[in-house]
Amino acid sequence: MAHKHPFQHLFESLARPPAAHAERVNRRAYEEMGDLLAVATESAGRCILLRATRAGHGKSHLLSRLRHLLGASHEFIPLHPAEGCRIDAGTVIDDTLRCLLRQLPASGGLCVLDLVTRRLFASALQPLVGSGEVPCQDREGALAALRLRPVETFDFHHPTAVTAHWAKENFDILGQRLGQELAQRCGLPMRGVAFWVDALFRFASAPLDHSGRVTELLETVHRGEEAKVERLEALLGLVSQLMRVVLVADDVEGFSSDETAALRFAAFLGTLRESVQRMDVILSINQDIWESAFLPRLSDGLADRLSEVVVELEPLDAEDMLALLESRTPGLGGQVLERIDLSAAGTHARGVIRAAGVVWQRATAAAQATASEGEPSGREIRHSPPPVVASSPTDAVASWPGPGYFPPPPPLAMTLTPILDPISADEWVVAEESWIVPAAGESAPIQTVAEIPEESFVVDDVFQAAFDDGPPFPVSGEGGALSSGTLAPPTETDTERVDDLLRQFRERYGRGSL
Repeated sequence: MAHKHPFQHLFESLARPPAAHAERVNRRAYEEMGDLLAVATESAGRCILLRATRAGHGKSHLLSRLRHLLGASHEFIPLHPAEGCRIDAGTVIDDTLRCLLRQLPASGGLCVLDLVTRRLFASALQPLVGSGEVPCQDREGALAALRLRPVETFDFHHPTAVTAHWAKENFDILGQRLGQELAQRCGLPMRGVAFWVDALFRFASAPLDHSGRVTELLETVHRGEEAKVERLEALLGLVSQLMRVVLVADDVEGFSSDETAALRFAAFLGTLRESVQRMDVILSINQDIWESAFLPRLSDGLADRLSEVVVELEPLDAEDMLALLESRTPGLGGQVLERIDLSAAGTHARGVIRAAGVVWQRATAAAQATASEGEPSGREIRHSPPPVVASSPTDAVASWPGPGYFPPPPPLAMTLTPILDPISADEWVVAEESWIVPAAGESAPIQTVAEIPEESFVVDDVFQAAFDDGPPFPVSGEGGALSSGTLAPPTETDTERVDDLLRQFRERYGRGSL
């Protein structure tokens, strides 16, 4: 049965922030990419090739951190290949709308796309009001509202939003002028921009509780295959007027089996970047896929465009590994690391975490097995050292030996325990064979027993195991336990047998010291 443990989570995604993080792991790459992306909205975008020698170096983890670092000013759009290896205009439109249609908390049904629409309309209306093309009694007040409170000014659902309701009543004429203004700013064809101005107006002005407004938007967008590239360029161009757009291709393993698909994807990204200036592209890829699927088919120009900026993830050193394990098990990272076979785990984050999970599970299993064994009976002979009793997986990991370590067997000692016989009321002594496990840094103690008169010694069947002989006299009771059974009265023959066994015992171990 599988149990949860701190090293169970092996994969990250852009959808959520990392559950655990070590600051020094991939720090150089994180800082470099943060500097590349933290630029003004007006600056031209770049294509960043994030590359690692193999899978598991933490590319997705790094990208997730960047997304949550820059989320207030950047819109990260993860690209999901259709059929494993197809990324085109249709799939990117879906990925973009998937991000923009996410609901805002405590907003009554508003999504990011609602705010984007209002800000775009307010931005495009400002020059029309300022030039007097759109008449207004309080021009300065209207311009201030459009500039400082665009979301409230174009709230189509609020009864006192006069500008929004006026725009809604006159949109047949106003929409064309807004489209022209936005197309000029984006440097894109009027047709694509006008399509989105109309589609976004219908979406944003529809009642928030209208269940079909998202469906109607998607149906409108996917009507007409031949115009998808133009519509994608227009959508990304419009959004990039308000925030930095970052397309992230992090799931490209499917291209390893289709070089033609890789070539089409590279050409598609190159064309898209030429059309949308204020957009960054991150291609997160492993070295083997880059060399086998992309480089053989790419022209030098395409290869240069995709690798405009190259950020390499480096193997983990010992301090990186320790920090990685400490982030999941504070205070135990060093002990876990000592028990990992690094030659098999490798020097990448996923390999180290997976190996740490194996160590933790073994220690947990050992702790559970020890707890279930319980205390051994007084007559049990144990021929191998017992596992160290651990009350939790944490204690078990701390005591579990590393690979290749076989501790020497602890010393064997004999302990004599007095037991009161219920019939004769004489003092009997039971010999018990047990393992003595010394504490860390201590030598094994040698147990001694004070001299006891020979007539008080009674040998039970533990001596039978030692001398490979039969019991000195009959033992009755459940399981033959001396403390709970009944002893038959010794006869003269039994007494002679006892004397003989005691003589053998003294010759082998010496008298008074065991």
